[in-house]
Amino acid sequence: MEIYIIRHGQTDWNKNGKLQGGTDVPLNENGREMARNLSVAIKDVKFDRMYCSPLCRARETAEIVKRDRAIELLADERIHEISFGVCEGVDYRPPKEDTPIWNFFFNTGEYEAPEGAETLESIIERAKNFLIDEIEPLEGKYERIAIVAHGAMNKALFCHIKQHGKEEFWSGGPQRNCNVAIVKYEGGNYETVTECLEY
Repeated sequence: MEIYIIRHGQTDWNKNGKLQGGTDVPLNENGREMARNLSVAIKDVKFDRMYCSPLCRARETAEIVKRDRAIELLADERIHEISFGVCEGVDYRPPKEDTPIWNFFFNTGEYEAPEGAETLESIIERAKNFLIDEIEPLEGKYERIAIVAHGAMNKALFCHIKQHGKEEFWSGGPQRNCNVAIVKYEGGNYETVTECLEY
């Protein structure tokens, strides 16, 4: 079974270097164009099922990518983006050293969630549970599925796929807007096909 893991298109907060997290920021016009370009590029790929985060930037990306495929779009809270609590909306470019946001991007082993934020351990556990409970049982039933979510959430999925901890959270580098990672799941094992397809 192939799994396409897609990050949502660009938002104004992405463009301006603001932490989004759980804030429900919509796509901007460039983000919609990114999603349309991706949709055209993979228009002949057959998906049997498609999941998305309930946040509007992921859901709209998924709706555009889905095109006229006769499949249901399933929004799942388990693939909601990580919350940054009091740091949401903060300009993180460049992050200041010795701050939680610096550690989030560059020293994840030492990351401590700011007030009101979700921990890395929590998002990694959510991602693991989603894959184990929802996706892995689909092997043998479906040939190909898509998951449209977020930068941190998609890396959390890879923590389970690659079986590593938060110290290697950004392994392979961050996923850019509307990039696609493809993995295969067969016989209880994951194989990474590609972590970064850009269209």
